[in-house]
Formats: sequence, C-alpha cells, structure tokens
Amino acid sequence: MINDRIRFPQVRVVDQDNNQVGVLPIREAIDMARDKGLDLVLVAAQAQPPVCRIISWGKFKYEQSKKVKPTKGKELKMVRLHPRTGPHDRDILIRNCDRFLRDGHKVRVLCQFKGRENAYPELGKAQMDAISEAVKEAGTVEGTVTKQGRDMTMMLVPRPGVKPLPKISKADKAAAEEDARFAAEQAKLAAEAGDPLAVEDDEEDENEGEVGNVETAVVAEDETVVTKTNDTGVEEA
Repeated sequence: MINDRIRFPQVRVVDQDNNQVGVLPIREAIDMARDKGLDLVLVAAQAQPPVCRIISWGKFKYEQSKKVKPTKGKELKMVRLHPRTGPHDRDILIRNCDRFLRDGHKVRVLCQFKGRENAYPELGKAQMDAISEAVKEAGTVEGTVTKQGRDMTMMLVPRPGVKPLPKISKADKAAAEEDARFAAEQAKLAAEAGDPLAVEDDEEDENEGEVGNVETAVVAEDETVVTKTNDTGVEEA
C-alpha cells in the first residue's frame, strides 16, 4: 500500500536515505514524502507501529522484483523424428536428448509416421531402440514405447546422479570458429595460388597410413623411371 491507501493512524518512517525519522501521524508522513517528490510505501504492516519508507514507488517495485527470483523448474523436452530419419539427423537428435537428460529434464521422443510408413511400426521401434541405447548413460526409458494412430512415443528420464556436460564458453567457441575459418581461407588461397607445398601436404595426408607395396612413377623429360618399394623399405628399380 502507498500514500492515502495506508489506513494506520501513525507509522514509523524511514526516509529515502534509510535514516530513521521516527513515529509520525500518517498525514504528516504522507506530506513529508510528497514534499520530496516521492511516495510513502508501507513495508512492514505487522510491526508495531507499522513501518513505511519514503521512496519512489517504481524503484520500490523494481527492488522487490529483484528479490523474488523465479525458481527454474525442470521442463519436459520433446524431440521429433520419422521412421526413415537418417543416421546423421538422428545423431543430432541424440546429442540433444543426452544434453537435456544431463540437465535434469525429461525427454519425450515422438516418432511420426507418414503415409504408408504407418504400416511398418517396426521401423519406428528401431529408431526408438537406437536412441535409448545411445543415451543409456544419461537416462532410461520410463514405461513402454506406445503407438497411438500415427505417433509412436517414448519417455526418457534422467538417471539419478547424472552430471551435466561441461559448458563451452562463448569465447572458446568463437575462437574455435575463427580458427576454422582462418584454416579454410588459407587452404583456399593456397589452392588458388597453386602452392606446391599445400599440394604436397594434401598428398601426404592422403597417403598417410597406407601399408604394403607402393609404386611411384617419376617423369623426367623423355623417360619414366618406375621405382617399387617393398615391405622392408628397400627400393627396387
């Protein structure tokens, strides 16, 4: 309550600098607040006498809103896929499921059948089994997998004591993206300039890890020399 809405005959007043003014009649306290261009706000109605502050009403509401922090409850997350969703897209879905479970959320997996897919429920069940197997360290299946109409549903719940994944800072993420862009630009410039070192590096990367006999053809002017390296590393003409 503020100003004229306060019905107590007298109140204890605290000014805008948090100094104790003392017990004043309500009308005198309201006049004092208005002389300063502020409001008289009731802050402790149960006290004897009730306590009022001289403060801006807008500022008072802002201070109260900061004190009341909404509790972040656990949410029910949902992910969707189809019986013919490919491995790549399913892997992305699995990563999201794993993150949700590690953050303490339940996850509803919904497989939606379209057209003739509805005649093959085993395809959807295979998708569900692949997902539950992939996230088994973070969560378990609650109940059974159910199918109603064209929708197949599976509920995943977090395992007790599961820890969330470490969060990557924005700075680290930006630095990694910048390094990747720089490397791509350098490779593009080297290719455009016909840099032999870049070509050699690419060839070395392609040939790295090869085992067994390797044949190399070297062309010099009119003749071609063929060398053959056996498994012992000895060159043969």
